[in-house]
Amino acid sequence: MSVTPIEDELIIAVDKALPEIRDRYLAEGDPWKPHDLVPWDDGRNYAFLGGDDFVDSDVAIDPVVGHGLVLGLLTKDHLPSLHRLMAQHHPIESDWGRMVGHWTAEENRHAIALRDHVVVSRTFDVEKLELWRLEAVTRGYKQYEKSIDDYGIIDQVAMIVFHEALSADYFAKLADVADKSEGTPRGLVETLRKISADDTLQRSVWSDFFAVVLDVNEEVAKAAILDQARKATAIGAETAEGLDESRRIVHGAGIGTEEGDRAIINGILAKYDLSL
Repeated sequence: MSVTPIEDELIIAVDKALPEIRDRYLAEGDPWKPHDLVPWDDGRNYAFLGGDDFVDSDVAIDPVVGHGLVLGLLTKDHLPSLHRLMAQHHPIESDWGRMVGHWTAEENRHAIALRDHVVVSRTFDVEKLELWRLEAVTRGYKQYEKSIDDYGIIDQVAMIVFHEALSADYFAKLADVADKSEGTPRGLVETLRKISADDTLQRSVWSDFFAVVLDVNEEVAKAAILDQARKATAIGAETAEGLDESRRIVHGAGIGTEEGDRAIINGILAKYDLSL
């Protein structure tokens, strides 16, 4: 992939700022452990090991929380696609590669935690969820012809700023519903709040990187963040077919709605005197 002089200038600026930003990221991060928050003794074997496969009557969780977990989990499953987009401009052994790798590991922790809860507590049909996972990961997130050329470093950073902002809000609201609902598995509310807190910090960190490129080339940076604002997708939107009912239930509870997401996006853009 060819790199323009402007892109090269932005990459150099990000590389110079990276150690300080990464140090803050690591210092403020919370190295929580997903397995601590999963109620393992609530689980039981599935039929292959002599137990019982999922049936609808297994579900004791509020529908909003159950369907919210599915949309959130499938979004977190887009990790390979996001990692490729974020890592493409630098060698993986570079400081940027290690930074992206650490961020990837945190996002992977979210997917692990959510799936463990779904499987152990039987909050959703795990066979259907696996088919959706295969479809979502095969399709990928923002994977299309020439997507590599389309995403320069400023586009990458701006994309993740919006993604993390929408994700942090989504999981915070889902945690609030889960906290007030009957049938919520032990540890799930705290898991959702941990994920939201991680995403909030990640949004702040990627915003720091955006501030760096904004200082280098304000015109290019503003054009990129406005473009990514228009392309930002709701949590669960770019996943798999057959999820309209899940989206209807979750959005009906005020989680991840178009209006709410637009308000978040415009709140970010307002800092740069921009709006949709």
